[in-house]
Order: sequence, then structure tokens, then C-alpha cells
Amino acid sequence: MTVATAPLTTEHIPLAVQRYDRWFARARRPPSQRSWLADGPVRGEELLGKLHQVPGIEAVRALDGEGGLIGHLAAIPLDLAPDDPAALRSHPRSALVPHGGHALPSGRESEVLRALYVRVADRLVAERRLVHYVDVPAGEVGTTPWSDLGFGRERVHGLMAVKARGRQPRGVEGLAIRRAGPGDLPQIGRMAAESARRQRGTATFQPQPEAALAALRVHYAGALSDSRCGAWIASRRGEEIGMVLLVPAHADPVVPAACVELVEAYVEPAFRGEGISRVLLATALAWAYDAGHRYMSAQWPSASPHAAGHFPAIGFRPVAYRLSRTLDHRLIGAPGTF
Repeated sequence: MTVATAPLTTEHIPLAVQRYDRWFARARRPPSQRSWLADGPVRGEELLGKLHQVPGIEAVRALDGEGGLIGHLAAIPLDLAPDDPAALRSHPRSALVPHGGHALPSGRESEVLRALYVRVADRLVAERRLVHYVDVPAGEVGTTPWSDLGFGRERVHGLMAVKARGRQPRGVEGLAIRRAGPGDLPQIGRMAAESARRQRGTATFQPQPEAALAALRVHYAGALSDSRCGAWIASRRGEEIGMVLLVPAHADPVVPAACVELVEAYVEPAFRGEGISRVLLATALAWAYDAGHRYMSAQWPSASPHAAGHFPAIGFRPVAYRLSRTLDHRLIGAPGTF
């Protein structure tokens, strides 16, 4: 059955918001998470309102037989400078379907998404954007239609509850933990860059440009001076061997209010396996609770041999994924070469 499509313009936003809120309420909470995941507000109106103002957006709506809106898809361009730390996680010329950027009718998800993506992807490839990302809530409702198009899981967005101090991890011999401040930027920056650099290896194979790594080394200067943020350094016999860094999280459909984000966590490889990361995390969680945060979020590469097992083991549960599809670069070659 052919699905009709047409441009999604400002006048269609109110109905698209209704469709998104309905779809997201169905997709956002797999049954295994319903007992613990907070019911944050679904911000369809806010998301779509801001999204439609992004320059270069490609937005399409799907129509039923009577011309009514039954779904939509909106992709925004990503153009990242070589020295932008965001280039450590995303292709510098790509496109993203963020939260709020798509909604699908029940029972026809894959069929409708395919029709929408045909229109949007054609424009993206014409602009030489061959890497496409989409943010989806965890669970089959959100991921399966994209998997049918060849998208795969690239990053995991996890969440854990922050509770009052309970059982603390066992101590680590000779370990000292101290709060980091502005004067610790060189140490925090060095370890953040080293953590990122390791994503070049198997099985993540994510490019880590040196210009972006250099920018990352000074990226957290503001956070280390901000009382709303928290950072701690672990040391042994005067050698700094690990750190964690927390910043206030930006609330979105999968991140509730009163949430703090674990943006950096690192332990030197020679000292892993001793429980240092758990001691650092326990310190950070205690501070977060006292600061009024009731949730902590984190993101990690799904293919990372260390992070993929570590973050779930310490208590993070997936609430969203970033999926990606990378098209063959020969598509932008001269006619006749592909």
C-alpha cells in the first residue's frame, strides 16, 4: 500500500504534536522499566516548535487516504568544526532525527517510516550527508521500524535512580578521593581525552580527531568552576588514576527533571578491576543526592568492549538509543562510478 507524503510546515505542527505525544507515550516505556522510570512530561510541543526553527531542516508528513496527518519525520543537519568536541561522537557532516523528529501510526510503523525516509534521505544524500542518526526511546516500538531500514544501535542512553546512601562499596587500599576544582583542569582534561582516544580501537572504531581532543582537554573549564557541577579525582600514592565528572542534565523526553549527567568517567587501564570506579561513583551519587538530584544519566558507545558491560553493571538501565546508518561514500562520486 502506497503512503502519500507531503512537506511538514508550521501549520501542521499542532497535529504533529498530538501524534508525537501519543506515539511516544506508547514507545517510551518498555514493560521492564515501568516500575522505576519516572513519568516525566512528554514535551512534544516544545520539541517540535524548536525543531521546526532549525535552519536546513528537512521535514515531511505522512497522509492517510483522506489527507489526514498520520506521522512525520524531520531531520536536522549536523555540521561540526574539526575542533568541536561533538565531532568525537558524530560525523562532522551528517543529519540527525532528534527526539520529537518522528512519530508513526500503530500497526504501520515500518511502512510509514519507509515512505517518509525515502523523501528525507533523498535530500540528505543530495547534500552529501551520508551518515544519518536518530534518537529513539528504548524498546521495540521505537527501534524496530528503523532496524527495518538498516539502522543499527550506536550509543546507549542510560538512567539510574539516585537514592539516599545505602550500602557503600568496599574500600580500595591506598585510594584517596578528592573534589576537583578549576585548578584540576589539566588532569581532568587529560583523562577525558584519553578516554575518548580509546574509542578509536575495536570494536567502536570511532574517529577521534586530534583537534577535537585538544578542545576536549579544556572543555570542562566552566564545569569545574560551577557549583552545580561535581568532579572527583582518585589517586594512589600521589598518582592521579581516575576521575568522574557530573553536570546538570538537559531534561528531554527520556531524561526527567532533577537529573544530573555523568559526562566523564575514567580509570587508568592498569588500575581497573579493583573497584575504583565504584568508589568514585558512590562519591558522586552521594553528592548528587545531597544536591537534590534524583536521577543520573549517562551515555556510552554500544560497541565499546568496556563501557557496554560496565555501565549496566553499575546500575544504569537503557532508556534511549542513538541509531545510525552510514551510506557508501561512493554515492557522492561522479556519475557512472557507482
